Amino acid sequence: MNQLDPLELRCLTLAACGRTRQDMVRETDIPMERINSALDEAMRKLQASNLAEAIFRAARLDLLHNIQWER
Repeated sequence: MNQLDPLELRCLTLAACGRTRQDMVRETDIPMERINSALDEAMRKLQASNLAEAIFRAARLDLLHNIQWER
């Protein structure tokens, strides 16, 4: 598995916190194209078929930090 870059990790972390891609654009001022690319690349690197699986795999690998999980 290739190492995830900081933007890929940031986008995965935001997604794990329930943010939509549009939320990510608003919160980070990063263009939608870069958000989509980062999430797609993270899914590829984690060998995940969708975003939920990528988040799960990243969490299992302890790559997601400082997340306030909802209870």
